[in-house]
Amino acid sequence: MTRNTARIIGSSMLAMAVLALCALPLVAQEITVNHATASGVTARLGELAKLPQPMQYGFHEANPYRRIAKPDFGSSVDPVEQRGAAPTSNYSIIANFLGVGNGFPGYTVPDAPPDTNMAVGDTQVLQWVNVSYTICSKTSPYTCGPAIQGNTLWANGIPGTLCANHNAGDILAQFDRKADRWLLSQNVFTSPYAVCIAISDTNDATGTYHVWQFSVPGNGFPDYPKIATWPTTGVNNGYYEAWNNFGPGGSGFQGPKVCAYDRAAILAHAASPTQICSQLTATEDSLLPGDLDSILGPPNTPAGTPQDEFYIGSVGDVDNSHLSLYQFHADFAVPANSFVLGSPNTILQTVPTYSGSCGGGFGGACVPSLGGAPMDSLGDRLMYRFAYWNDGIAPSAAPCAICAVPHFQHWYVNGDVESSGGEMGVRWYEFRAAPSPGIGTLTSTTLTTFQAGTFAPDSTYRWMGSLTQDKAGDILLGYSQSSATTHPAIYVAGRTNNDPVGLNNLESELLVVQGTGSQPDTSNRWGDYSSMRIDPVDNCTFWYTTEYYNVTQSFDWSTQIASVKFSNCH
Repeated sequence: MTRNTARIIGSSMLAMAVLALCALPLVAQEITVNHATASGVTARLGELAKLPQPMQYGFHEANPYRRIAKPDFGSSVDPVEQRGAAPTSNYSIIANFLGVGNGFPGYTVPDAPPDTNMAVGDTQVLQWVNVSYTICSKTSPYTCGPAIQGNTLWANGIPGTLCANHNAGDILAQFDRKADRWLLSQNVFTSPYAVCIAISDTNDATGTYHVWQFSVPGNGFPDYPKIATWPTTGVNNGYYEAWNNFGPGGSGFQGPKVCAYDRAAILAHAASPTQICSQLTATEDSLLPGDLDSILGPPNTPAGTPQDEFYIGSVGDVDNSHLSLYQFHADFAVPANSFVLGSPNTILQTVPTYSGSCGGGFGGACVPSLGGAPMDSLGDRLMYRFAYWNDGIAPSAAPCAICAVPHFQHWYVNGDVESSGGEMGVRWYEFRAAPSPGIGTLTSTTLTTFQAGTFAPDSTYRWMGSLTQDKAGDILLGYSQSSATTHPAIYVAGRTNNDPVGLNNLESELLVVQGTGSQPDTSNRWGDYSSMRIDPVDNCTFWYTTEYYNVTQSFDWSTQIASVKFSNCH
């Protein structure tokens, strides 16, 4: 799926035998090792933002996204569907302001969809929408700087490269809370393709950056990329990525590719950090890497080494009651020791049965709106992010108030499913594992599905969500909502750590912004993802961003940035 919209249309090889679990035979797993092909350092971004930005000429129709076929499992009873919600909400909206899009000063929407996402740092919010981003203050009056072209850093730091010459979209902004640095990335979708990485030199998003260009192993179209931070103290300390490989020139789906980038080398500003990748099979797709949200990083495994990275995905590739898990051991000290477990679909996570969105089709343009064209659900994949939280180890001798608090590792993810009423709801999950002594080899019983729900309290459609938790264990989900009689809107709904686990386990939703227009075309694309973040300073404040329309007019989307806090988190 070319997230970049219609204006972008377009080492050594080591074979290791790894154990495919569940009594399956050994499977050869190919590992590819490369290094950055270009690197440099930029001027201050705050100064670059003052330079004239390239003109955007005309509107650019979005291409239909690259769908991955799924079997139709028919209609199933959803045992965790939530019809109705608690009458109260233990959370409230704090900040609520306009992001990049229609109405943003000096900005004209050039493309669609916006791929709205953001990262939250110590004092700033960085919101990125496909080909432009802005940097805003976290405190009132929440002032934002100008919209900056997405390839500005690479154009300044490594001019003449693919990353410098292409503003390709499918972008992601991260804040590496362990390093106190901003991580920005986007792929190049013009052959021979590339991965573009930038890391800030300080915690100021307007400062200088070091930038790199990496190759795309196998020269396959690197569609729908997702990147995550996974800081450890061992050989697997990395930034981890996944994309759907559609082959050279977009010739056909080859399966997901997972890649790891040497975090220590990047933070040390090495000229050619290591990239370790593995190509999986065409029977799986659309993986999300685990993304650290908590103060504490991943714990050590029983063997004493930090925990490997986990991925999740492959919705509907096996059935409608499992998701596929993957373990990536990227050894930057000895790359030949790297391996991936879980392919092809050999480590399955049992989840409550669900029905594929859009009448069992796992996607399609089935979301209605008032006066607009149907919008695509992207129900063939899980939605960004696979958020990770580590509570830490419960003290063996501590006051009862502490002893009574459970300590776990948590993973959160969501997707779009069909509800019993025929509309779509957001299916969200929390997986858990004990924090100590950590997780060694991933198996089908390593994680438990602690709780799950399909939030569909009425006859409107809810889709394209994102969620995580705060330090009190409260969970907040943000999403889009629409119907044939309403324009698309932005809502949030959540639950406290003390709410009982079971049905009706999200409290009443809160409206962030009600759209006053609908999307008339752009190939039915919406999203293609949103972003829920937790503030790294207080670990209580949630930040959410996604799109809506102020007017029913092609290529005129707006975005909103909102913060939310639970009353019990201090």
